[in-house]
Amino acid sequence: MKKAMVGGLAAVMVLAGCGKLGFLGPIKDKKNEKNHVDLVAKIRDFKEGNPTSPDNTHPHFNQGVAACEAHLAGINTVQSDISNAGGRDPSFPGDERTPVLAPLGDLPINVSRCFEPDRFSDWFEDKGQDVNRPFLYTMTFVQDDNTGNFEFRENQFFPLDKDKGASKESDSGPDPFGYLQTGTKDGVDLSTHNYGFTLEVHAVFTYKPGTHQFLSARGDDDVWAFVNGHRVIDLGGIHSAESDSVSLDDKSGELDLTDKGEYSLDFFFAERSVASSTLDIVTNLELSPVKP
Repeated sequence: MKKAMVGGLAAVMVLAGCGKLGFLGPIKDKKNEKNHVDLVAKIRDFKEGNPTSPDNTHPHFNQGVAACEAHLAGINTVQSDISNAGGRDPSFPGDERTPVLAPLGDLPINVSRCFEPDRFSDWFEDKGQDVNRPFLYTMTFVQDDNTGNFEFRENQFFPLDKDKGASKESDSGPDPFGYLQTGTKDGVDLSTHNYGFTLEVHAVFTYKPGTHQFLSARGDDDVWAFVNGHRVIDLGGIHSAESDSVSLDDKSGELDLTDKGEYSLDFFFAERSVASSTLDIVTNLELSPVKP
């Protein structure tokens, strides 16, 4: 199946050696002189269902499950508040913050079939190299000349492909599971991509009422975002690229936001089914990295 950040981001998270995070201010692209912001995300690779090495694959990734369009049906797939009970990773601040799957009894069968509750915690926690393999990846948000927004847009989002910039979280870490697919689908040569992975990125920002702060996202497959620990975007499920957005002024009461308060932004993504992978993020929040 398959399947926009705004000006003034306050800080940049960049790779500063394997498994390390460093901090810089907004920078200019040396090639085209555009302002951009880099945020380091954590990616976990999974052994997805495949024809070349079918043993011990993860049940949530590329297992031939039909599309489940939860968002279009107005269904939330994760609980309204984020959990802080995940495993901590000193090299990736915020790693303990994870979404919690909604009770399957609250989901219709055409949605719940996309999830296995006993394995959902695998998505955003390190579980050992037989389950998932962690990598760090720099997401570059380029400033739009017309709007001033910073945007990350990838309509072929395969960060674990060769030469795409993902690095092992530690020198001794395992390689990705690799290119496991064969054949073509929707005109895509499946053997050219590493499918089956999740991504998370964490930041903080200052709420400024009346300035039209927003976050928008588009992706396939799953996309979730939380502001101040509260769910604001839920595009869970296996589906073609879908989008949603949130205005913080419209939700300030629900999100417990007050003028000049500092709050968290937590963003999660999963690529779970061949053949395409899309991820777009746009916001005008002045983001800073999470402090260790």
